[in-house]
Amino acid sequence: MDQEIDGLTECTVVIPTYNAAHVIGEQLSALSAQVEAPEFEVVVADNGSTDDLADVVGSWSDRLPRLRRVDASRGRGVSVARNIGIEAAVTDVVLVCDADDRVSPGWVAAMTSALAEHPLVSGPVETTALSGRSATWVPIEQRTTGLFETWEGRTYGIGCNLGLRREVWEAVGGFDENYPAGAEEIDFAWRAWDLGYRFTYVPDALLHYRIRTDLRGVLRQQYNSGRGTATLYAKFRPAEVVPKSVPRRIRHELLLLKQFPWRGSADQRRMWLTLVAFEAGKLVEARRLGSPAP
Repeated sequence: MDQEIDGLTECTVVIPTYNAAHVIGEQLSALSAQVEAPEFEVVVADNGSTDDLADVVGSWSDRLPRLRRVDASRGRGVSVARNIGIEAAVTDVVLVCDADDRVSPGWVAAMTSALAEHPLVSGPVETTALSGRSATWVPIEQRTTGLFETWEGRTYGIGCNLGLRREVWEAVGGFDENYPAGAEEIDFAWRAWDLGYRFTYVPDALLHYRIRTDLRGVLRQQYNSGRGTATLYAKFRPAEVVPKSVPRRIRHELLLLKQFPWRGSADQRRMWLTLVAFEAGKLVEARRLGSPAP
């Protein structure tokens, strides 16, 4: 396919989006302020927003002339929006970030440079700049220093800080649209791994990651992450991940309940609640799928 618009565009930034009119301006501002970046387009893949996203995106057209919004509402979910956004890209070099995060000034340059040599890339994320105290509520490093690792040494890049070549996306078959909002990027990475594609870590491609700042939002996020984890292991079932027997499962949940920080701080109690939400999501989804919970 034609890889250029007006002979200039070298890469595409895809932003899967749903009802993010109140936050996407910060991400678009960060993209408009990129330094030493090649010419790039921005594709906002709208997953059926009901807010004034279209107007907000339109207001940035003078600062991001290669900005466009595409309809990604044929199904609900981040995987649907990512797939439609990547399909709509006019280039074969694609970067993916989320509407509620903020890329660093050198993000586009670092990611595109790395993709010249590698098929899949990802950079670090930090959680405090946009999240404040809620960064301590979830079991995520406040600043990552490498790729995430799973079973058998398989690595993956977080879905909100991702770069890939179109050939990889096509070979893998895109993101699995059956996933809830969680673990779909691991599924993609595992399938890519089986085809011989490996992620490369790009330390200069920093992204500021927004954790929900209200407890209800954080719990919903962690619950969905648990659901995604159950979906992932039901699909792949690694041999070394032995499902817990009923007695072991009960013991595991009782130990979690026993760990409630009665004498801890409010933030420690919130972090405990996020662990419970993750476990609940994992158990509910595993039961729905008829598969043992990991």
